[in-house]
Amino acid sequence: MSEDSWRTHRLELDDQTLRDWDADVLAAGPDGVVLDKSAFYPGGGGQPPDHGVLLWGGVQTRITGVRKGDDLYLIPAEGDPLPPAGTAVRGAIEDERRTALMRTHSGLHVLCGVVFRDFGALVTGGNMEPLSARMDFNLPEVPPPPGSVPGPRPGCPGRP
Repeated sequence: MSEDSWRTHRLELDDQTLRDWDADVLAAGPDGVVLDKSAFYPGGGGQPPDHGVLLWGGVQTRITGVRKGDDLYLIPAEGDPLPPAGTAVRGAIEDERRTALMRTHSGLHVLCGVVFRDFGALVTGGNMEPLSARMDFNLPEVPPPPGSVPGPRPGCPGRP
């Protein structure tokens, strides 16, 4: 099933600053909770998913993961109650985690640009968590630290 045919409207694609919203539960079961609309980012490309909560009828369900399948499934914390289909819920993203992930993601783009500019190396892999990340590049060897080699840096044509 393509993302266009999912039942969940992905609010985070329209507004990355959205942190809370109202939604209706379409389904809830062993695969997770499916809402009619959600701002939970499901992760992908090495970026982990959002965490947050669903609030409903005086109850809180912690969301510790999001999975893409034939729909967007919110994964509740083990032992937390599931809101039944048809229930109105208030979704909320953990702002501190989302903001840290966004900052880390942006920093990785800057790193990739600098490494490509200076060494012509492309990314071959990576992983990230909030404010912590690893990037792998197709460098044939580790370049010397800045300032350790006089003159132009090896692999950096025309750069002092």
